[in-house]
Amino acid sequence: MTFNEYLIRLEAFQLKTIKRNEELAYQAWLNQQVQATTGSSKNPKPKFRKFDQFFDANEMIDEIRGNFEPDYKAKSKQNTLQDNESLFAERLKEFKKLKKQGKIIPWNMRTKKERGGF
Repeated sequence: MTFNEYLIRLEAFQLKTIKRNEELAYQAWLNQQVQATTGSSKNPKPKFRKFDQFFDANEMIDEIRGNFEPDYKAKSKQNTLQDNESLFAERLKEFKKLKKQGKIIPWNMRTKKERGGF
């Protein structure tokens, strides 16, 4: 086995270990989701609203691949930004389309009933 093959196998092993840890963390997250709360006893709120707040596997994968591949760029942060931008652009396009069709009535042109009493 060459040194490069060894490094590839080492990277694969570490990625496999992350997946296993993700499975264990997911089980722990499900267990704690039932128990962990913040706030007062009258108004408890879950400590973690999303699993990614508890265990972000994509961030860990980006870190490991960045160590082994010098030209690797982290995808988890780029994808989030691109997803947000594309989602905003898509919603804006839909809004303009509905406004052009007359399905969206400006607030000041609505009746008091349509505004919910305001």
